[in-house]
Amino acid sequence: MVPTIFYAACAIAAAGLALLLMQSGSKFRTGATILGLAGIAWILVIVVQTIPTPASEMGPLGLMILCAFVSVASAVRVITHHRPVFCALYFVLVVVSGAAIYVLLSAEFVAFSLVIVYAGAILITYLFVLMLAQQSPADIGSADAVDYDRIAREPAGAVIAGFVLIAVLGGSVFSVSEQKAESILDQNRAIRQGWSDLSMMPKLLLEQARRTDSTVTAVVARTDGQMIAVQTDHSAIISVERAGQMTPTDLTLAPSLLPDNTSRVGMALVKRFPVSLELAGIILLMAMLGAVVLARKQTDIADDDRRALAGLGKVIDGSQSSQGKANR
Repeated sequence: MVPTIFYAACAIAAAGLALLLMQSGSKFRTGATILGLAGIAWILVIVVQTIPTPASEMGPLGLMILCAFVSVASAVRVITHHRPVFCALYFVLVVVSGAAIYVLLSAEFVAFSLVIVYAGAILITYLFVLMLAQQSPADIGSADAVDYDRIAREPAGAVIAGFVLIAVLGGSVFSVSEQKAESILDQNRAIRQGWSDLSMMPKLLLEQARRTDSTVTAVVARTDGQMIAVQTDHSAIISVERAGQMTPTDLTLAPSLLPDNTSRVGMALVKRFPVSLELAGIILLMAMLGAVVLARKQTDIADDDRRALAGLGKVIDGSQSSQGKANR
């Protein structure tokens, strides 16, 4: 019964958004806004009631719901606001609220990457495109410039595609009990992989050992040849040398000393995906060079227009016309 109610809430929110995308009066848009907000609020209520949450986690869950609501509401304004610059600012709010959700999920690297890439690079590029596109003398004062890109091309298709995706992703919330055993296996696998990553970072491993026992001077390999032995309670045993002791002894590390997500992502990029990391750098470098070439070409074209008004020849092909030579 719950999935049916959830899909009904998605349909109500989709109907409100589709009405907002249509060109209509202020009263009509107010009703559509109320309908859309009601659908979104209903979706959030259903999700909260479905997820069993301990009392200690109600605070983070409340912040996550607030960020989710702000993100969805801002995304609606991105596609319904009639001023492109304000759409870009609402997009910044979407990115920031999404990054806050990632931080609450302990995915700090993804959060910072989201802010740097989208709010930093892509949004600035988008703003530059808006400013350059709106400076065409032929468009200033024309009738087409007033209504440019204010009317949605395919509002129904876009809304249906978006909320079908929301319904599919939201349906996974109702199958949590079926995936509980699999998630426990994934958690155990992730903890073991975390200890394995820590064994490949000797300086961090020594630092974590000293946090447990300040007398540790070095971390050495165990008798079985491994650096870390993972226990069933998710703790780990390492072999260390202490000050004043001649032989290595065992030391137990608590699960709280596992490396954080940022350290593990850095290890994965350098150790497992070095080629992909270098290729991404090359692609970004070529994109920057292409942007410089295109900007220089646009500058040359503008210079040619000014020279033509002055009666001089063009300079793009490196030559000047006879008329320019005569004028000089």
